[in-house]
Amino acid sequence: MHCTSCDYLNPDDARRCANCGSDLIAVSQPSPVQVASAAPVTIPLVTAPVGPQAPVAVAAPVAGPVQTVNVIVQAPAAAPAPSPTIILAQNAAGPGCLVRALYFCFIGLWLGFFWTGIAWLLLVSILGLPLGLLMLNRIPQVMTLKPVRTEMKVVSQGSVTVVSQGRVAQHPFWLRAIYFVAVGWWFSAFWLSVAWALIGVTLGLGLPLAFWMFDRTPAIVTLDRS
Repeated sequence: MHCTSCDYLNPDDARRCANCGSDLIAVSQPSPVQVASAAPVTIPLVTAPVGPQAPVAVAAPVAGPVQTVNVIVQAPAAAPAPSPTIILAQNAAGPGCLVRALYFCFIGLWLGFFWTGIAWLLLVSILGLPLGLLMLNRIPQVMTLKPVRTEMKVVSQGSVTVVSQGRVAQHPFWLRAIYFVAVGWWFSAFWLSVAWALIGVTLGLGLPLAFWMFDRTPAIVTLDRS
């Protein structure tokens, strides 16, 4: 070892320096222990809006490299929107215009005359009012063979389609009743009188207009939509 005073090289087991006689003290300094403190690991947390097919990043606190796991969250399916209802108004199959015109000229005129008279007698009797109203509403079929108009409803309910057919939806009963009491009973009498007068006064030339007026009689009497 070297002497600290004269820097003379002495044997390792010498107690005194052979050159200057100074005491030799072996100083052994322990090597510093390096303590590595683990640096805090910052785990990023990524927040993403959850929606249909929206990836969400989830970080787990593990020792070592940070691992990112992608998890796909399926949002609950939204309730299906209500299916639309399609309503188709159509006329029932009936005879053609030529057949109806011939029937009106040879049968409908005289049959309708008696039919109208009986209907009004029933109206006057009060007790026969329902039957009289029914007969007046059937004048287009009795006099002109007009087909009854119907509605076909197509309703889709998921994978099931329901098709139904029936008469055209009518106005509320209370509205039709008020109309008949206030207007329908007397206006229908005037309406039919004008229709019959057109046939007699014009010697048949007013038949097309009278034909149309007889068809519209139910609407004049009770706001019927047939």
